[in-house]
Amino acid sequence: MLITVFTPTYNRAHTIHRVYDSLKNQSLKAIDNKPIFEWLIVDDGSSDNTKELIKQWQKEADFSIRYLYQENRGKIHAMRLGIENAQGILFLSADSDDAFLPETIETFYNTWNNFSDAEREKCGGIDVLCLDQNGEKIGNDYPIEHKMLPTIDIIFKWKYIGLGETWALLKTENLRKSFVIPEEAKDLKFIPESFFWNRITIELQQYSYCINKRLRVYFTNEGGNMSQDIRLKYPDGFLFESQWFINHYKFVFYKEPKAYMKHFIKYIIFSLHNKEKFLNILNCLDGIWLRILLVITYIPAILLKDRYLNGIL
Repeated sequence: MLITVFTPTYNRAHTIHRVYDSLKNQSLKAIDNKPIFEWLIVDDGSSDNTKELIKQWQKEADFSIRYLYQENRGKIHAMRLGIENAQGILFLSADSDDAFLPETIETFYNTWNNFSDAEREKCGGIDVLCLDQNGEKIGNDYPIEHKMLPTIDIIFKWKYIGLGETWALLKTENLRKSFVIPEEAKDLKFIPESFFWNRITIELQQYSYCINKRLRVYFTNEGGNMSQDIRLKYPDGFLFESQWFINHYKFVFYKEPKAYMKHFIKYIIFSLHNKEKFLNILNCLDGIWLRILLVITYIPAILLKDRYLNGIL
């Protein structure tokens, strides 16, 4: 099996058909009667008719559908379960309210097949772009395509060029190494997914291959101001991410200071939101120079706090 298409879901019986319909309509499903992809669903404790819907699709579909159920623990735990059970060499995460174009699997298959063995070893992901539900482009094109580039450069140097929503086919073995919830965060229901993408990018030092094709359909304006809702609902997860980043990736300060300082300000904002005392905020930092940076950025973070938490920044 080359690709596991993975969908974590929670009470999305009304939208998950978008993924099913997208897979049904793929232009390439098998080569020499051997399936190219499977669809793996992890249900994070849904109380709607998701399970019954999937059972019906399993009877109808001309591709493999696997369904796993867990008690409600949050998306990151659902993703970890999916990664552990994936049979594909490559892993494509499709949210339960997403759709994608009929040529998606064929594009990924042909791109991967055209790589040399050395390129496959080097490549951690194939990156594409998105459309909205009206067929309009989301964001700008990649400035460089059809070339292996260090993922860390793409993540940090292209962060502010207006790419918008992107989508990536990733190596399953890399996810198994880096999409791991640290022991001290086991009880958190939510950690931003960027925490895990940063671990893959920074710790594994893989390369990415970018294509200026828009294959994913990202449905906009369906859930209100999610940034605001999530930030206020799960401050502990955001605090954990930023504290980990500034303590573990100090070298990023020299490579991409803007990205590093953004996490520093977020660390202060969520600490203040959680009513942490100044000395406690200070003592959680690993090293004297981080504590000096904290003192320097403390007042600016206070001034930005309400705007950030309310989703304005």
